[in-house]
Amino acid sequence: MGGNMDKLKKIHDALIFDMDGVLIDATFSYPMVIRMAVQWGWRYLLGNDVDCTAFSYGHFYISKTHPAFNDDYDIAWILLSLAASKGIRSLKKAFPTPKQWEEILQNFNGDDPSLLLSDNFNNIVPRSSVRQLCEEIYFGREEYISLQGKEPKWYKGKGLWRRERALIDVHWKDLPLPVCIFTGRSRKECLLGLKLLGWEDLPMERIFTLEDGMPKPSPEGLEVLSARVGAKNPIFFGDTSSDLESAKRFGRGKFVYVGKTPKDLPLVFKDAQKALSELGFID
Repeated sequence: MGGNMDKLKKIHDALIFDMDGVLIDATFSYPMVIRMAVQWGWRYLLGNDVDCTAFSYGHFYISKTHPAFNDDYDIAWILLSLAASKGIRSLKKAFPTPKQWEEILQNFNGDDPSLLLSDNFNNIVPRSSVRQLCEEIYFGREEYISLQGKEPKWYKGKGLWRRERALIDVHWKDLPLPVCIFTGRSRKECLLGLKLLGWEDLPMERIFTLEDGMPKPSPEGLEVLSARVGAKNPIFFGDTSSDLESAKRFGRGKFVYVGKTPKDLPLVFKDAQKALSELGFID
């Protein structure tokens, strides 16, 4: 294994990680944030009747196979807009089934989710309002006040970020190559992830967030982070279609897929800990 690591260290010069699904298990945070945002948005933003759960893990997994949904909050925004465009009060009748959602996405080839909005799919729900609602649910009242400096407008409960857990138990300084993070999170959300990892001391210039430039599937984050650590041939660990597309557009280095995938990819591992171990970066 040591020889394998020495070989990889000669070929590659940085380790770049996505955060959710790779470094952090967000199974019980972001999908639930979207579910709650759909229900709260339907009732409090639109004044309609919440008569079903609506959003499911099926909707979430279908969304994450499309490169347009690197930002989870856009899933809530687009699905709410789709349901609202039906012009009926019942969420059960207006909300698309997972199969209907999959068919919509199969016919959409763009990267920008706002381009999904058309004459038959009207932008009825303000994107900014949905984002604020999602942030309030994710952070919770206490963290929202601490990080945003103001009271939440709608959600006053505990933040769903508390349901997350770290997926690796190694400190970034103990890895043999420079470490960076390319995430679809906001910078403030990223700080909570670093807290769970015990990586609060990772320099912020090694993290590329939503506020820092073009989101995935743009390769800008890979380009910027590689330049900052002087890397020409990094290894990028990701778990979604937008991660894979970013790596393809970047055109350098190696992509390591973490998690379950229907795609025929050369490097696929159950989780990041196993990937790092089998590639020889940790014991």
